[in-house]
Amino acid sequence: MEIKAVITGDIVRSELIALDKRDLLIQVLHQIVENLQDKSPMRMELFRGDSFQIVVDSPEMSLKIASMMRAGLKSNTPKGSKTEWDARISIGIGTIDYRGDSIVTSDGEAFKLSGRGLDTMEKNRLAVNTCWQDVNEELDAGLAFVDDLITGWSVNQANAVYLSVGRGLSQANIASAIAKSQQNVSKTLTSAKESLLVRFSDRFETIIKKHKEQ
Repeated sequence: MEIKAVITGDIVRSELIALDKRDLLIQVLHQIVENLQDKSPMRMELFRGDSFQIVVDSPEMSLKIASMMRAGLKSNTPKGSKTEWDARISIGIGTIDYRGDSIVTSDGEAFKLSGRGLDTMEKNRLAVNTCWQDVNEELDAGLAFVDDLITGWSVNQANAVYLSVGRGLSQANIASAIAKSQQNVSKTLTSAKESLLVRFSDRFETIIKKHKEQ
């Protein structure tokens, strides 16, 4: 069986999101997934109003996708919002035994690992559980750093990283898109520690791809 990734997420403090912004939130989630299709083919379903589940065909790309889901949500926080938009996200990497008509009726190792990770999440907002114990141990400390990094981003930092890592825009194009100077964009990406996020994401990709092909 092929190894896939399942991303399960729920919106942080969704009860504070104004009712007239709920439709916008759903639109933003769909737009982010559409924008990230170049990373890997994936399919998302929403459930319970504030939760989502995504099946990612290329599991090695799941951390970058999860990170950019959070960055995209943060960067679209409406002005005057009572809370920054963000999500708790759990990635499960393993086999998928049954594909139902919908994602939420499908089943398998990846679904169980993803769901269990979200259920046991405490203060953190990012978790990865794979079917390989040695991989879980190797990734543990780095993931805690990535989680802390993303949680601490401002809306502007999240937007700059999303446009750079998620959309693949150059600093000059980001500057044009957000009407800031290229120097300002460079400072924002540096303060967000974008290079460290990319470095760890690339390492994650290498590790998962290696184990997937064994």
